[in-house]
Amino acid sequence: MKISYSISDINELFAAIGQQTNAAITSTQNEEIIRFPSMICDGWMQRVSLRSGIELIVQSLEVCQNTILEAEYKQQCLAFGLTFCLSGSARGRMSGINSDLIYTSNQGSLGFALDHKGSIEYAVGERINFVHLVMEPWNFRSFLDSEYNKIPIQLQRIIEGADVSLYIGNYIITSAMRMAAQQIINCPYQGLTKRLFLESKAIELIAYYINEITQKLEISENYYKKLKEDDIARVHYAKEILLNNFQNPPSLFNLAKQVGLNDYKLKIGFRQCFNTTAFGCLYEYRMEQARELLKVNNLNVTEVAHAVGYASETSFSAAFRKKFGVPPSVYRSL
Repeated sequence: MKISYSISDINELFAAIGQQTNAAITSTQNEEIIRFPSMICDGWMQRVSLRSGIELIVQSLEVCQNTILEAEYKQQCLAFGLTFCLSGSARGRMSGINSDLIYTSNQGSLGFALDHKGSIEYAVGERINFVHLVMEPWNFRSFLDSEYNKIPIQLQRIIEGADVSLYIGNYIITSAMRMAAQQIINCPYQGLTKRLFLESKAIELIAYYINEITQKLEISENYYKKLKEDDIARVHYAKEILLNNFQNPPSLFNLAKQVGLNDYKLKIGFRQCFNTTAFGCLYEYRMEQARELLKVNNLNVTEVAHAVGYASETSFSAAFRKKFGVPPSVYRSL
């Protein structure tokens, strides 16, 4: 059984709770803390308005049955922001995207979803800790300064108001990001000191994120200097061969030979063109194929493993869990 809540449902429920004598909502001028009723989950949510124009949202919860939260963001300040998943897992869906959005521990994302409907389904029995920073796109621009031209073009257009299409950019949370986000959750201060501390940690997280995306672009540009246009075409052809033979892929040496490159240049080419290795491309493709096959009820996990090129069910299950945060048997039941 799945229980589905819309944002309006949640707001109505919290309004009713707030009228009770022992209210589960505590508010100050800049902060609101909500302790969820047991009928929803075991956990809490904190919202803090920071002086820099950023709203900090922290969630720590554990659901006892499949629960879906539905939302549609109509305001720029809620539609744009950074998310850091510190523990647990959840699955999101967004209008305009065919595949699910998987949130797992140590994963972050920057998203913009103005006027897009979406939902998030929380995994049962896992403590899920999220830290969100939401803001106006132009507000994010103020942190970039001279690094502005080093971020993706679509992100620049969103910041400038020239593009309102859906944008999702995922990344791995670094140890520095995790430490700052964890300090937000465990903040020991109160009053003004607390707000200033949270603001400093929010800016710290933004700085770490900017460092990550600008470094990736610099690496990509350096790779482009090493390959010619014809080499790049051969790398794309190599990926096509690799994915067409994903059940029994050629070795890197044989793949390079088929497309007329040496294996070193092919390695550089995959990093340049796809920001991953040849094995990384193969892994991502296999996992997407596996996810689709798991939706077919007449195939068991062993059959799915063999179908995507894994001889061992154990190896397949470990690879699937690494990608999606849950083993294939659990994913099928979600």
